[in-house]
Formats: sequence, C-alpha cells, structure tokens
Amino acid sequence: MKQGRALLESRKALAALLFALCVAAVLALAGCGSSNSGSTSSASASGSASSSASSAGAASSGTVSFTDSAGRTVEVPANIERVAITGPISQMCLLTLAPEKLVGLSNELSGAEMKYVGDYASLPVFGQIYGGKGDFNKEAVAKADPQVIIDIGEAKKTIVEDLDEIQGAIGIPCIHIEASYDSYDAAYTELGKLLGVEERAQKLADYCANAQKTTSDAVATVPEADRVKVAYLLGDAGLNVMAKGSFQGTVVDAIADNVCVLEKAGGSGLGSESSFEQIALWDPQMIIFAPDSIYDKVGSDATWQTLSAVKNGNYYAVPGEPYNWVSSPPGVNQILGYQWFARLCYPDKFSDSMADVVKGYYKTFYNYDMSDDECNALIANSMPKK
Repeated sequence: MKQGRALLESRKALAALLFALCVAAVLALAGCGSSNSGSTSSASASGSASSSASSAGAASSGTVSFTDSAGRTVEVPANIERVAITGPISQMCLLTLAPEKLVGLSNELSGAEMKYVGDYASLPVFGQIYGGKGDFNKEAVAKADPQVIIDIGEAKKTIVEDLDEIQGAIGIPCIHIEASYDSYDAAYTELGKLLGVEERAQKLADYCANAQKTTSDAVATVPEADRVKVAYLLGDAGLNVMAKGSFQGTVVDAIADNVCVLEKAGGSGLGSESSFEQIALWDPQMIIFAPDSIYDKVGSDATWQTLSAVKNGNYYAVPGEPYNWVSSPPGVNQILGYQWFARLCYPDKFSDSMADVVKGYYKTFYNYDMSDDECNALIANSMPKK
C-alpha cells in the first residue's frame, strides 16, 4: 500500500511539472509574437516612429515638449484650456484666437475693445512683464491656476532669463512666440497647435499671409527713391516722433521713407521726444498723427501750416479702434495698419477699397459685421478727402 501511494504521488508531481513547463512555453511564444508584431508595426509606419513615440509619451504623461521662439524647450500640458498672458500684445492676439481660454488680462479692456472682442472685463488683471509698467503680478497669476503663460511679440534681450525666472517662481510653464506685422501667420500657426485651435488659427494665419504678400508685392513696385517721405507724430503736442528703425515704427518703415532719423531709436510706444524745429527741418511730405494727438488742431495753426504736409492737406489721423492701427502696441493691429498705410501712400497700386479691407479685417479677427456708417466714421480722418 505504501509503495502504491508513493507511486501515485510521484505521478502527480510529474504531471504538475509537465503542466508548468507547457504554460511557460505558451507564455514565451506569446511574448515573441508580441515583439514581432511591434517590429512590423514600426517598420510599416515609415517616418512616423518619433511622432508616435512622442504621442505615446504625451498620452502617458499628459505633457508634450514645446520649443519656443527663444529656443527654450518647455514641457506643457497636451491639452491646454487655461492660459495666462504677459502683456498687451499677447492679450490682443489671444482675444482674436481663443479668448475662452484666458484666465486673466494684462490690462483692463476699454469700451472700444469690448465692442469688438466681447466683454471679458470680469477677468482678473495680471499686469505686464515689459513696457512702462512692469507690474506683472506672479501671485495673482498663480492663484488663477493657468496651465501655461504665453508671451508674444518682440524678443527682449533678457527674454530667456525673464521667463525662466517666472517659471521657476510659480511653477507654471512659460513660452515666448516671436511675432511682428510680417510674421503673424507663423505665430498664429504655432499658437493653434499649442492650444488645440488649429482651424481658427489657420483662418487667421491665412489672412495675415495674404495681407502681407498682397501689400508687400504692391509696395515693392515703388522704387525706394519714390517712397513717400513720412513722419509719424504722437503726443498731446504732436512733437514725439516714431523714429526710423524702432520696433513700434516697423509699419511706417516698411511702406514709406520715414524721415524721423535719430541717433538712437527708442522702443517706447510714446515715441521719442523731438521739437517742431526738427520736424520742420525734416519737412515730411506726409504726416500721420497717432490717435488722440493733435490732428484736429494743426489745420488752423499758423505754425503747423508752415510744414509742407499740413499746407498741402496731406496729413491724417491713424484710426484707433479697438487699437491704434500702427503701434502702441505693435501687435495684430498692425496687420490692418499695414494694409491701410500702403493704400494711403500708393492708392494707385491697389484695386480694392479701404472700406472693404476694413470690414474684412474686423469680420475675420473679431467676427464683427461693421456697417457702412461705422466704417466711414472710423476711417473718416485717415483717408484723402474726396
């Protein structure tokens, strides 16, 4: 009996061992099949391996790597719904692209802005990094809990250090997108990818690219020697000038011969201080006055009447709704200002009407249907009198 039981136990042990070996063999074969299947998939997805890996990484971590215009590679959320901004240019751009994602403003909205962009006045105001104020409130930004902080516009010399400092202080990724009047198509495209609003971004990018090409092609047919000699004047007395070579004066420089040549071109939106005597020495053929400057007064002022531009009635007011079309700040407003100023200087180079350009811009950027009366009132002092 004892021998029988021993034999039975021995057979059970052998059977268990054989079963374990079979299971191990099956698992090994399954592993090989899985590995081969993955290799085949990678081979067939020609050219997309790195993209797939990146997507897989994003899906697992919830972030993606983004290299901004300052060359900084930053990890940002794959799905961004809450955005903070660093200044007026960023604010203007985001209000045209994805205002619903903003968690705050850089500055309070005026009535004119709310007319076109909508009423976002209830959002907190964070201030701005650059400019005269430099009052960016990091604590308020952190409290609003954005997923990313976006800076748009000219890259300041300290942009890398500035954004690194903010990012380190409050633990929120910061990125810079460089943009100027002639590169907003690229800026909108990048922002569209970053924020997941590609369709809207593409519409704005296409408009910017077309406006830039149409305008620059027309202006290119005007020889440098025949460019209109222009002064862009600002301030309560009209004695501040937007100097040639300044970032704020890029629209004027691109279209005309900016006569306001200074040893050092200031970067302020207020322009550089000058004098009537200096402006008289430059004696521009055309003068454009910033909104809220002295356009209404020079026509009846004997001193200003000594200037050729005023004497000949060749002076105009830059429209200012919802923003100054030419500068202050030099943001997406310049897309319209570029088209306006070129048609003012060289009307025979264009077949369309300024009214059509204006209405098209406001419809595209603000989804605002401007009436004929509104349009005529807006550009009344910015075009030659009939």
